[in-house]
Amino acid sequence: MDTLGLFQNDIDDLEQLGPARYENIFKMYAKGEKYIYNILRRVDIDLNSADPSTFAEAPLKIESPWTNISYFVYGTVDLWWLIYICNKDIFKDPLQLVPGGTKLRVIKTSKLQSILNEIANDLKPRV
Repeated sequence: MDTLGLFQNDIDDLEQLGPARYENIFKMYAKGEKYIYNILRRVDIDLNSADPSTFAEAPLKIESPWTNISYFVYGTVDLWWLIYICNKDIFKDPLQLVPGGTKLRVIKTSKLQSILNEIANDLKPRV
């Protein structure tokens, strides 16, 4: 395998991803003419030490996939992963549908950009 170790947005040959996309946390590697993600990296939010004012409650009326919830809360399907991470203490499988009647913890819209910036800074290599 050819090594590359760059994020997708740092590779000119590939489409640029929006800042909310989950794929931004993974570095890419070249295998011949194809690129693959190193999916072993993950983002974690310490829910026990996080400031409670960062979160709001989002009650669901009907069973929904994470992408629909993300669209309802943030206006984009791209942030499903962030909602899942905020509720990982309840759900162990991101492919699991969220049952109606569930009250989810979500990051307040007013705090969202600072959280995404913090995640992006944590992903930068430390020199």
